[in-house]
Amino acid sequence: MVVDISKIKLIIWDLDETFWIGTISEQKVVPAPQAYDLVLMSSKKGIINSICSKNEEEPCINKLRELGIADYFVFNSINWQPKGQRIKQMLKDMNLRPANTLFIDDNRSNLEEAKYYCPEIMTMLPDQIGELYDAVNALTVSDKGLERLNRYKLLEHKHSEKQKVSSNEEFLYQSGIHVNIHTDCLNELDRIYELIMRSNQLNYTKLRSSRDELLALLNDPQITSGYVTASDKYGDYGIVGFFACKDGTLIHFLFSCRTLGMGIEQYVYEQIGFPELVTVGEVSASVGKDEPSVNWINRDTAQNKNDFSDIENTDFKVLIKGPCDLNQIFSFIKNEDMFDCEFTYVSRESQSEGVTIEGMNHTSQIVESYSITDAQKRALCTLPICDNAMFPDSIYTNKYGIIFISILTDANLGLYRKKDGGQIFAFGEYLYPLTDKSMWDKYLNKKVYTANYTFKKDDLQKIADEYEFLGRLTPEETAKNLHFIYDHIQPDTLLVIMLGCEREYTRNTLPAWNDRHNDHKKINAAVRVEMGDLKNVILFDVNDYITSDDDFNDSINHYKKRIYYLMAQRFTEIINSRACRTAAKNTSRIKLAYLTLKQRIKKLLYPNG
Repeated sequence: MVVDISKIKLIIWDLDETFWIGTISEQKVVPAPQAYDLVLMSSKKGIINSICSKNEEEPCINKLRELGIADYFVFNSINWQPKGQRIKQMLKDMNLRPANTLFIDDNRSNLEEAKYYCPEIMTMLPDQIGELYDAVNALTVSDKGLERLNRYKLLEHKHSEKQKVSSNEEFLYQSGIHVNIHTDCLNELDRIYELIMRSNQLNYTKLRSSRDELLALLNDPQITSGYVTASDKYGDYGIVGFFACKDGTLIHFLFSCRTLGMGIEQYVYEQIGFPELVTVGEVSASVGKDEPSVNWINRDTAQNKNDFSDIENTDFKVLIKGPCDLNQIFSFIKNEDMFDCEFTYVSRESQSEGVTIEGMNHTSQIVESYSITDAQKRALCTLPICDNAMFPDSIYTNKYGIIFISILTDANLGLYRKKDGGQIFAFGEYLYPLTDKSMWDKYLNKKVYTANYTFKKDDLQKIADEYEFLGRLTPEETAKNLHFIYDHIQPDTLLVIMLGCEREYTRNTLPAWNDRHNDHKKINAAVRVEMGDLKNVILFDVNDYITSDDDFNDSINHYKKRIYYLMAQRFTEIINSRACRTAAKNTSRIKLAYLTLKQRIKKLLYPNG
C-alpha cells in the first residue's frame, strides 16, 4: 500500500464493485469484505467518509440505510456526471485538501481523472481495502464519540441551508444570535477602553474617554454601566459593546463593527429601557423606540460552537488592508492569529488622539509608505489629523502568502501634497477640500465629515498654507498604484484586490457619495485592464454577492451580515487553495532534491554507468 495513512482525513468511496460487490442497478449487492467495517472503524478514528458514484441516488441511499450505514457518509455525490470535477467540488465544499483525501474506485480511469483535477489526491483500487483496514486499525487516535463526523454533518447541513436563505432576516433568525449584558466592568477595563478608542461606525456618543477617565466613570456610583458579549452558531465574538448611563442619559453607547447588521445595538437599547441618547456624527445603524424590535436575539449564556470550517494547514501569514467593516468577514473565520489586519483605526497619538485614520489604506498612501522617511512623517504629524502609524510598510517588508486590499477609499478620499516636501496624505470626502476657504465653515461647524476632529481655523489655515489639494484619484491612477504595489511586494505573494460595488445604493443622502456605483464601475474597469492578466493576482468581485437592494446595510460599502458570511467563505477558499499550492510546491522541491541526491550517489557508486 503506497498511501500515507497518517495524512488521511477523508475517504471517498465508489459504490459498485468497490464498497459493495455487484452493480445495484442490475442485481443484489453486498458490502465488499472489510469495506463496511472500515467505514465504521475509520469514523471512530476521526476519518470522514463520503461517496462519489455514477448511479441513481435514491436506490443507493436506500441500500445504505438498509445496511444501517448511511449516516456515516457526508457530502455524497451520486449522479452520472464525471467524477473528477465532482470530487474537486466536494473537497471545496468540505474545505479539505486533496493531499488529505483517499479516493477508492475499481475503475483506473476514474482514479486518473481524479488525480488530473486534484493532483495531490491519494488513490487506491478495492483490492487494497484489507491493507487499508489494518493500517487504520493501527492508528492510535480515537474519536469514539464521532465528534468529527458530527462536525461535518453540521457543515453539510449549513451548506444545504445556505442555498435556501433568501433574506437577511431569515439568515439572522437561523444564526442563533445570543447576547449577554454584564456589569462587572472593572474586570474588563482594558478591553472596554480598547473598544472605546477603536469603535466608530457604531459609536453613538463618540466620547473618547482616557483610561483614567474610564476608571473614574466605572467607580462612580451614580453611573450605570455594562458591557455586552455576543455569540452565534458561527462563533463567539467576545466583548462587542459598552454603555454607561447617568441620570437617564447615555454617556457611552458603542459597539464593535464586527456586529454590524446583527441588530445587537437595538436589542441592547431595548434591554436598558430606551434612555436618552444624543447621537454624535454618522453611525451605521439607527436605534430608538420607533425602530423595529429585534426578535432574533435571545439572551442567554449558551455557548455556540463555530461550525465555519477551519483554514487548512497554512504555513504563511495573510495581510488584509481596508475599511474596518471588513472585520465582519473575520467574525466567521477561525485561525485569526494567521492574519495581520490593517483597518481604519482611531489614533492614540497625542496630537491626533481620537481622530479616525482612513488614509492608510488609500493606494496612494500605500505607495508612499514604500519610500517615505521618518522626517517626512514627522512633518505630516504636525497636523492634528495625521499620525505616525498611517504609513505602515509591512506590506513590503513582511513575507505574506496572501495580501487582500480593498480599494474603496480611493473612490472617496481627497489627496493632499506638502508643498515643500512632496509627501502626501488622504483625508475626508473629496468634494470638500481642506484648502478651500469656502469650505471652512462646513468643517468648523461639522457639517461635513471631520474624522471626529474638532477643527479650528488655525488648523485649516496651516493646511492651506503648507499643502496643495490634488483632488480624487482617477481610475487609471488607482490602477497604476496597484501595479506599483504588485511590483514591490515580496515575490510569489498572491495579491487579492477587492473591487467596489457597481449596484446603485438608492438610499444615499450624502452629496459626495452620489453616483458612487458608477465611480466604482470606472475604477473596476481600469483595474481589470491593468491587473487582470497578471500572475498571482485575483480580482475579488463583490458584485458576485450584491444582487438586490436588500443586500445593503447603510451605504454602498456596507453589506448585510449574510453577505460578509458568503465573502468569508470565498476568503477561506482562496487561502486554502493557496495553502494547497504551497504544499505541492514544497513537495516538488523535496522530490527534486531527493532525485538530485539519488543521481549523485549513483554516479559515485557506479562511475562508469
